[in-house]
Amino acid sequence: PEFPLGLLQMSIKVTNEPPAGLKAGLLRSYTPGVLVDQDKLERVDTAQWRQLLFGLCFLHSVVQERRKFGPLGWCIPYEYNNGDLQSCMLFLEKHLYNGPISWGTFQYMVSAVQYGGKITDSLDVRLFRYPDCKISEFLYYND
Repeated sequence: PEFPLGLLQMSIKVTNEPPAGLKAGLLRSYTPGVLVDQDKLERVDTAQWRQLLFGLCFLHSVVQERRKFGPLGWCIPYEYNNGDLQSCMLFLEKHLYNGPISWGTFQYMVSAVQYGGKITDSLDVRLFRYPDCKISEFLYYND
């Protein structure tokens, strides 16, 4: 079945592009109804929850922002979307409900499985895991 070309040309095309800049990415993550709202912030009653949630949103914004730099950002373009952030937030929430956080498990799930699972280039793996470790260690050890 062929789609009429005239109808396509007259139509309004809508795309959902990631926001430009870290600040815009963080604002989009914290926009009510998008990813993080007040209900989600109050869901787990620990200080680590909010700090690590911010760390995940910041990491997601950095990963999205690096795409615009082409080969200087990533050797291979990877498709990251809000589903990656949502799955990390869900894992963190379930993990914190079970008691104190296992730092090694959380770090492995975020950097090697959720986000790092898409990375195939060895240089991109090094590039990705270094900032993740440093940001995460800062948030975790500065309680």
